[in-house]
Amino acid sequence: MDVPAERARLLAEGDRLAGQKSPDPHRVQDVNRRYRALLPDITVARSPETGEPVRWPIDVFGLDGRFWDYEKPIRRPSSARPPEWLAMTGAMRLADPVEHPRFPVVPGPDVPFVVPRILDAPDVRAVLAEVPVGAHTGWTISYFGPLPDKTRLVNLWGTNKYLIYQGGGPGGWDWAIPRVADYDFELEPWLRSGKLLWLAPGDESAALREGPSGCPFVDLPGERRITVIRNGLVQHLASFAGHGAG
Repeated sequence: MDVPAERARLLAEGDRLAGQKSPDPHRVQDVNRRYRALLPDITVARSPETGEPVRWPIDVFGLDGRFWDYEKPIRRPSSARPPEWLAMTGAMRLADPVEHPRFPVVPGPDVPFVVPRILDAPDVRAVLAEVPVGAHTGWTISYFGPLPDKTRLVNLWGTNKYLIYQGGGPGGWDWAIPRVADYDFELEPWLRSGKLLWLAPGDESAALREGPSGCPFVDLPGERRITVIRNGLVQHLASFAGHGAG
């Protein structure tokens, strides 16, 4: 299958249906099902504890796909996620041309970051990886370890909510308001401490790497604010509580 071509057909059909006053619900469901199915599994991390890979179905072709719909994303669950996985957020440096879909897109700041309230918790570590999305450069930051007591986690990359856990397994959803005041963009101390690990771009083995030496993600240029794409505009905000829970 020519995945980009099929994706383009599905997006066009989805837009056509969205423009109808009373679209056929069965047709809408079929388009959404086919879109979910073509999302490629991307290796975004390895567990620092076991080395088990984490793979996530991500629309890496562009921000106009409904995967990136901040309010109502069309996604399927991770195909490989170890039990010690806690959360995955992300960042993205945009490149022209920027897509302007009919839905809001919140891909994160221009540069990667960590969330100290999570990473400071005992035995919690994070893994940073580069994930190109169309012409843009994205990064995932995945957290692993025991669930921190009474600590709000972070919204799943590009969405306004995150999984919560009950009895050792997923037990619903919660949300956090994205605020750059809660982020730390200075990655070198976290790398030196061993709390933050990384995957090298282009490394098909997805080997975990430690320390700041050779890490290409330190001191990257860009806006240290949250990027919001909506209504034909690209904004960079200190916080974002619009469009749903997050």
